[in-house]
Amino acid sequence: MRSNIEKIWCIVPAAGIGSRMQAAIPKQYLKLSSTTILDATLERLLSCDDLNDIVVCIQPGDTYWQESVYSADERITVTNGGKERADSVLNGIRSIKHRAALNDWVLVHDAARPCVRCSDIALLIRAALGQQIGGILASPIHDTVKKVDHQLAVKTIDRSSLWRALTPQLFKLEELETALLLAKKQQQVVTDEASAIEKINRPVQIIEGHSDNIKITSQSDLNLARFYIQQQEKEACV
Repeated sequence: MRSNIEKIWCIVPAAGIGSRMQAAIPKQYLKLSSTTILDATLERLLSCDDLNDIVVCIQPGDTYWQESVYSADERITVTNGGKERADSVLNGIRSIKHRAALNDWVLVHDAARPCVRCSDIALLIRAALGQQIGGILASPIHDTVKKVDHQLAVKTIDRSSLWRALTPQLFKLEELETALLLAKKQQQVVTDEASAIEKINRPVQIIEGHSDNIKITSQSDLNLARFYIQQQEKEACV
């Protein structure tokens, strides 16, 4: 059960340029049906009751954010992103530290994951606060996994212990800041928050989430995200 003392702050790194999309604008501002990828993601997060303010980390000089339907929303704080994802998250933490307690939690969610379900977020929050151990949403890998060298398969990897890391990822504010600052000091590349936490030898809970919580990285993902959102809306109407 959620403590009256512990708050959950949400950080959305949205300073990337999405080069793999080969689009004229950053991918988070690409159209997704009647909205943008970023606005669809924010709509989901804002509908989750457990979250306090949402911090969106954008590129300095970003001229697209002002066109967001949430650009003037009082529930959202905007701060500058950084060169790397970890830099953006650290900037997000700094923007809330004067309002947050060190015992509060930080939930980080990819701007390009608009299909996340509030029920999965609630499940993650219950597990983390119940055990007082940070955690991430993840999905077990069902495909056969190959190790490849120069386009040749050299080994089949045992998939029984392999999971796809998703977001959100939820950790104590102080713990996450310490882990990210250490990784930065040691010039270690961290691709998600959990990898930074692992480097300081802290446990990370794995909470199974729905596999439709995809990250949009290519043009084909846009159509898949539209399909998943439509299916989720149908489920909600049943």
